Amino acid sequence: MRTVEHYELIRRKVLLEGLSQRDAAQALGHSRKTVAKALALRLPPGYRLGEPRPRPVLEPVQGIIDAWLEQNRLARHPKQRQTAQRIYERLRDEYGFTGHYGTVQRYIKEATHRQKEVFMPLEFAPGQEAQVDWHEGWIFENGVERKCQFFVMKLCYSKAMFVHPYEKANLESFLDGHVRAFEYFGGVPRRIAYDNLRCAVIYVGRGQNRRLTKRFQELRAWYLFETRFCNVAKGNEKGDVENGCKRSERTYLAPEPRVDSLRQLASQLFDACQKDLGRPGPQVHGGKTVGELFEAEKPSFLPLQSERFAACRRRCTFVDSHALVRVDTVRYSVPVAWAYHPCTIALFVDQVRIECQGQIVAVHARCHQSGQFVLDPQHYLKLLERKPGSLDNARPFKGQPWGPSFDLLRQELEYRYPKDGTVRYIQVLLLFTKYPPEEVQAAVDLCVRRRAFSEDAVLNALRNEPLSPSKQLDLSDRPELMTQDRAVRDVGIYDQLKSRQEVRV
Repeated sequence: MRTVEHYELIRRKVLLEGLSQRDAAQALGHSRKTVAKALALRLPPGYRLGEPRPRPVLEPVQGIIDAWLEQNRLARHPKQRQTAQRIYERLRDEYGFTGHYGTVQRYIKEATHRQKEVFMPLEFAPGQEAQVDWHEGWIFENGVERKCQFFVMKLCYSKAMFVHPYEKANLESFLDGHVRAFEYFGGVPRRIAYDNLRCAVIYVGRGQNRRLTKRFQELRAWYLFETRFCNVAKGNEKGDVENGCKRSERTYLAPEPRVDSLRQLASQLFDACQKDLGRPGPQVHGGKTVGELFEAEKPSFLPLQSERFAACRRRCTFVDSHALVRVDTVRYSVPVAWAYHPCTIALFVDQVRIECQGQIVAVHARCHQSGQFVLDPQHYLKLLERKPGSLDNARPFKGQPWGPSFDLLRQELEYRYPKDGTVRYIQVLLLFTKYPPEEVQAAVDLCVRRRAFSEDAVLNALRNEPLSPSKQLDLSDRPELMTQDRAVRDVGIYDQLKSRQEVRV
């Protein structure tokens, strides 16, 4: 086999010393074909196989191996796929294969490489596409380790990213994540790519044929972006956000954040996304940072709508006999007047709104702890008129819902009026149904400080006492009525006001 030194010597003799190919061949002891090849190729081509080597032992069973590898690819239980060793043993025992295990192993490796997917390099225009996905992560909240879900949206051009934490990866969180991401980016990408998430997709058809959930359709119609869905089990078709999820797990959440609430964690993730804008962007963009590319991408976004989309999941149900509605194993109260009525529940990430006959009758903070009751004591006050005996054992009134002033008032009323002290206390509680809660609370506090323990005293305070601090009169829009430095005013301005003439100071 000829080496680089052989080729170099041949080419020197012919090209530099001027020998003919015949003379060079005779002088160096090579054939004329070798000299011609050295002049044409300049470097030795190395050993090249003209035709594939025959495999007389393996060729009869190649089809069988290919069939078993296809079974492996379609296997329902990946842990029970046939290994190369198992395939060799079956060939030997069932088909009388006489070859070596290494022969089978090399063929399986070649066949596996032939089956691997080949990818197309992609390039996106500014604002053309964003990608969305979820990932899980562990945090310490108030010293307790727990798992959260993280919504991620990443722009394909600038690689800018938005991450937000949620209790669950449900529909309302999915919608809320979009609204927050659009507001963070200051616009809406023209197209967004997804997996076949249950929050968005009901049915997967051929190609891009998808039947979408109603609320996701409403979100898309609200902001007018287009959608692209990956093929089943092909998450690599949205590789940008897949890498974004990995970065969130390994950078934003490493080490595990220690926070007091998800609100604090969301603030930390917002700062991390802002900090990432200073990272270098893709090299194809000439060394610009992610933030510079993001600013260049903003004009290509669809504009935000004038109103914010209501990122909630709606469901219809009935209020039960205890004036409760059930949402995901948690019960929420409504005023007793709406018991047995149909209602619509709007489930937001942090709030539950209950509507009856087109009006909002109750608003509660969202509870994610299973089996809990979220009760508003004021919803059950009118029921005390007919069932005063339930005051002590009713669940809504447990745990001093109105504070120590009300407890002291009840003790004094029951001590001073042994027969109807509890009824008198209930009459005070019923004032919540007629007056603003903060004013009733202030009136009771005032009466307790004065040692005026009666329902009439509380009612008198509500009607006659200034329970809320007086506000200073704002005259910023009427400078002519404001105090001047010389403390002398022309009384004629009041005559001008009376005649609605222009006031001149």
